[in-house]
Amino acid sequence: MEGQKRLFEIIKSKISKEKLVFAIEELLKVCTDSAYRRIRCEKELTLSELQKICSKYNLSMDDILNYKSKRSALFHYSSVDFSDQESYIAYIMRLSNRFTTMKSALDKEILFTGQDIPFYHFLKYPELYFLKLYAWNNTAGRESISYNSFCNCLEKERIVSIYEKMHHAYMSIPSKEIWTTQTIDTTLKLLEYYYVTGAFESKETVQLLLNQLTDLLDTVKKYANNGYKGSDIKTPFSMYVCSVDLENNFMITRKENQLSCCLKLYTINSISTDNEFLCAETYKWIDDLISKSTLISSASLKERLSFFQFNMSKIDVLKNKLESS
Repeated sequence: MEGQKRLFEIIKSKISKEKLVFAIEELLKVCTDSAYRRIRCEKELTLSELQKICSKYNLSMDDILNYKSKRSALFHYSSVDFSDQESYIAYIMRLSNRFTTMKSALDKEILFTGQDIPFYHFLKYPELYFLKLYAWNNTAGRESISYNSFCNCLEKERIVSIYEKMHHAYMSIPSKEIWTTQTIDTTLKLLEYYYVTGAFESKETVQLLLNQLTDLLDTVKKYANNGYKGSDIKTPFSMYVCSVDLENNFMITRKENQLSCCLKLYTINSISTDNEFLCAETYKWIDDLISKSTLISSASLKERLSFFQFNMSKIDVLKNKLESS
């Protein structure tokens, strides 16, 4: 009954055990004792009961039954369309809930391979993150408007409140990140491209974004200097620099023994899976990559200074280039 055990573990991560008992009792029309027996896996769920529970909690039966499969893995994907902002808000709400539910776990961590700057570092800088949304909106073939007009159309208050909640949760979860010397290049290229193509209504806008990118890098540097993030909790933060191309942004979240893997798609979206075999393989790959990378957080002062100075110089070069244009 491993699948059944996993089913109830997933649901208990969303609601309390007490609420779960009453929910199962009402949903399956069984007595309290019978609901408890199903939750404790003393009584096997019928196919009909499994279907009802999965439908109620928006879970996939394939994912529950085949999460250990070595031949196939079920991925979850949410379509993002800024003509209907609810789709994006629902997407970031799910990401936020994932981080928030991890906060209560005693043993937890995030592992990230940064082909691009890890998305959660942007959460403190909404205007800079909106540039990513703007780029996605343009590449998806939507109506071509200026960056400023796009931002004015966003439900900024709702979106930023979710960003803040997600960032607060991130700050309490130990993390390990692997960067390369090209990690910030994607953002720099976006800034330059949209400046040259006239997407910004004023030079002040791009200056604001470059200043936010500088502050973002300064913040990450502070984490790396200290070996932790935050001032009160002092959550462990490890940063590595890898000399090889990371190919893509992978994020592994671990809560106790539960692993989940996210793979970045396009500019802002991602697909995710809890497939046990694939997550374990990805975790092992990242762990092996870490062993081949240089730790620059809290140690390796020379390498750390060199890394951040090199990246700051790239921002300065772009600033000077745009100011003289």
